[in-house]
Amino acid sequence: MNERNFAIKALVDVEQGGYSSELLSNIPKSLNSQLVRQIVLGVIENDIFLKMAIKEELDRPEKNLPLKVSTILKVGVYQKFFMDSIPDYAIVSESLKSCEYFKVEDYKGLVNSILRNIKRFKIEDKISKMPSVNDRLKMDYSVGDDFYDFLIKNYKVKTIRKILKSYKEIPEFVIRINKLKTNKKEVESSMKGLGIEFEDHPFLENALIINNPSGLFETDIFKNGYFTVQGGASILASMVLNPVKNSKILDICAAPGGKTCHLAEIVSNTGEILANDLHNHKIEKIKENSRRLGCKNIKYSNFDGTLFKEELVESFDYILLDAPCSGSGIVSRNPEIKLRRTKSEIENLVYTQRKIMDNCLKYLKNGGYLVYSTCSIFKQENEMQRKYFLDRYEELKPINFKYRANEISYLSLMPYERGTDGFFIAKFQKNI
Repeated sequence: MNERNFAIKALVDVEQGGYSSELLSNIPKSLNSQLVRQIVLGVIENDIFLKMAIKEELDRPEKNLPLKVSTILKVGVYQKFFMDSIPDYAIVSESLKSCEYFKVEDYKGLVNSILRNIKRFKIEDKISKMPSVNDRLKMDYSVGDDFYDFLIKNYKVKTIRKILKSYKEIPEFVIRINKLKTNKKEVESSMKGLGIEFEDHPFLENALIINNPSGLFETDIFKNGYFTVQGGASILASMVLNPVKNSKILDICAAPGGKTCHLAEIVSNTGEILANDLHNHKIEKIKENSRRLGCKNIKYSNFDGTLFKEELVESFDYILLDAPCSGSGIVSRNPEIKLRRTKSEIENLVYTQRKIMDNCLKYLKNGGYLVYSTCSIFKQENEMQRKYFLDRYEELKPINFKYRANEISYLSLMPYERGTDGFFIAKFQKNI
């Protein structure tokens, strides 16, 4: 399988519910990973534009093409419009070979005709004549109707432009120094010796932004567990929970385990942490991370957080609820989110968040602390949920915490801020 066909297969998998970040982490070493990533992410980032361009060339635009055929066409049109280094004849030739590879030879004539005749300026002219700024933004940034409707409900157009622009940018590569094994000074010294370029994180003392991460996972400092890759807001969530030593802690939606391992570091491997996730295969990833980082106080389970567990009632001093959410704050890592997330999905997620919170409060001891967080920028999952929790639960009170030397009652981070994804953090205490 060459780069082009790997990219086509990944895009088909994304259309069927996969996530690009997971699929692109499994590119064979024999392939040019940079080219694969450019094609996959480029097609997703321009999906609506590409679909419109192809539809304009069809004799029967209402007819749905087989998924593999439409994907082969989108890759070809993307290369023709956005990758000037590839000659048109090569794009057509390779697309026809892809038809053979994916056993859709009957469509070679259609693919050949569209890729030879399609003209970018015709589509751009049509877009420029759209009367609505919202329609143009949805087209320019390839945003699905439902997702855009939630943006409009939450933000003004000026802010939406900033959000959508940030979605197209390469996310910053943030690492957290693992104080169970080393310190920041030692890691910085090692990185300088390896020629790794880095800078201080804007609001976290024990984190760095890496500017040239290629090859970082092959270094001894990674293999020995001196640091882990973790987003700035994710690091902050564990710091806001701030458990004391010898505590009993529940991380109820723990995968991939960055926050779990950070909690182990904060309490210096004392007490006990229960790392739970709905999906058993994700528990293996948490175990892998915890072994590398030297975390020794973690136990594991995989139950559904929405289902009540009698045996856990009033068992924990601290609970971290990093809730399942729309992912609207991490679209730069999984751009398909803005295309396929539906209104009903988001409404169901809001309900799921409330069900998990119901159970977590039963698991929390009197006087215990809970942090609720999401990687969402939608107020329906964040500020409105916080208000719902405080209105619903008499025993719950909000707890202020510090961020950049300011005391705040909750934190909403935007994806265009330095050193972070879009994220929400709120802290509560269960009254005695």
